Amino acid sequence: MKKLILALCLLLAAGVASADKVVPIWAAQTAPAQTVVDTSGYQTAQVTIWAVSGSPDGTVTIYLVPPGNAPLMALTSYATPSAVKTFRGPAGTRLAVALTGNTTGVVAAYVVLK
Repeated sequence: MKKLILALCLLLAAGVASADKVVPIWAAQTAPAQTVVDTSGYQTAQVTIWAVSGSPDGTVTIYLVPPGNAPLMALTSYATPSAVKTFRGPAGTRLAVALTGNTTGVVAAYVVLK
């Protein structure tokens, strides 16, 4: 019984040691922008995007950034992100989040790495 409790405590401690990492991307982005996030050492990424105010009319695209000079690989796009949108997918080693064409509204985004 003591061995089982010790094993469970070790598993719990390992889970805490590999805690999720939250990376803020934009708090109040109004103009087109692109932000690259280092995702090394993580398996999955959860990118959440929402309108802070107004009605954004741009598009947010999430890209996987391959190593070297290979072109970005689009994972998903959200047009006019006025409602909360969440992407869950592979983290790779780097992700890029880009806001294009926005002329109205304010957009925010963050990434949770697991």
